[in-house]
Amino acid sequence: MSFRSRFSGREILYKHSNIKTRFLTSFGMTIKNMAFLKHIKPSIQKLETYSVKGRPLSPELIKLNQNENPFDLPDELKRELIEDFYRQPWNRYPDVFPMHLLEALSKHLNLPIESIIAANGSNELMYTIGMAIIGKGTKVLIPTPTFFLYEKIVRVFDGELIEVPMKSDLSFDVEAIIRAAQAEKPALIILNSPNSPTGQSILIADIERILNETDSIVIIDEAYIEFSDKPSAATILSTYDRLIILRTFSKAFSLAGLRIGYLLAQPVLVSQILKPKIPFTVNNFSASIAIKLLQKNDLVQERIRYIIQQRAYLYKNLSGQNGITVFRSDSNFLIFKSKNEASVLFERLLSENVLIRDVSSYPMLNGFLRVNAGTEFENNAFLTALKKYL
Repeated sequence: MSFRSRFSGREILYKHSNIKTRFLTSFGMTIKNMAFLKHIKPSIQKLETYSVKGRPLSPELIKLNQNENPFDLPDELKRELIEDFYRQPWNRYPDVFPMHLLEALSKHLNLPIESIIAANGSNELMYTIGMAIIGKGTKVLIPTPTFFLYEKIVRVFDGELIEVPMKSDLSFDVEAIIRAAQAEKPALIILNSPNSPTGQSILIADIERILNETDSIVIIDEAYIEFSDKPSAATILSTYDRLIILRTFSKAFSLAGLRIGYLLAQPVLVSQILKPKIPFTVNNFSASIAIKLLQKNDLVQERIRYIIQQRAYLYKNLSGQNGITVFRSDSNFLIFKSKNEASVLFERLLSENVLIRDVSSYPMLNGFLRVNAGTEFENNAFLTALKKYL
């Protein structure tokens, strides 16, 4: 008997041996105690625990690896929000579903409350959709490369993954998506637009083609839509009852640490997705801040414009370097490839306290790295370190 496990990000192969016994005993376990594994789903045992390579946040670290907004909320706004939260009762549950936030989103988006679900980040909503739709053998189509979570959720719920590669320029291969969907008849098609980690968008006309030429439920994950000049799929939401749109406050709204996301769909579909959803997942503090930020549109838009300018600055400087291939992006990040091995360049930049993302393990992205647009200071620190090692 042998099995693989993940511990502290390092893969360890356990076998019947004295080494295995000593390792397990040091953690208060014995060989006999491992019998619990027979009760863990095989699909879960095959998965890896999510981790992000890097180092803990510190003042000297230039952190450009997780597509975060480089700007925290202003101090005066933070104090205002904390004082407001201080006056709220902490011993009471929040709403089952955060009604005040739903009302604010309804007004902001000009959509009925019945078309919106708010949650503890859009990742929670992906799991909720999985609970509602994906069972053993359920087919789910995703273009690749794309956000890792989609594949993981399909595996967790024992679904069957249908992968459709992007074109060589990393754009969506709409014809191939439609052909695969017509042949395989997936229950769900998941499109990340702008796509992570490539930054490419799918056109609204192509989304409509997919909806019109298949009978699948189609998810458009718009986590980065605020940084794109392409229109949102929300413009066609009223036309299609099989369309789901995911959004987040983590990127453009600077709330990655407070976990707020939301879903848009027609009310009949929303009513079904709500059934398996875990209640009380949006805490009062996060909901209050999200509501306040929806009222601070000038601040949010100013920061979005700045990030788009810095993205252009990064693209110009990267494309001007010998040995660098960089792709244009509709998001707040860029992917690029250098003549250096990706893992080596990643470590060398990290030695200069510059943390970016090695995405070379993704399909079609061998040798690629990803960097998100930070402040001008952060971006120059990255470029300076990069030039040192090219």
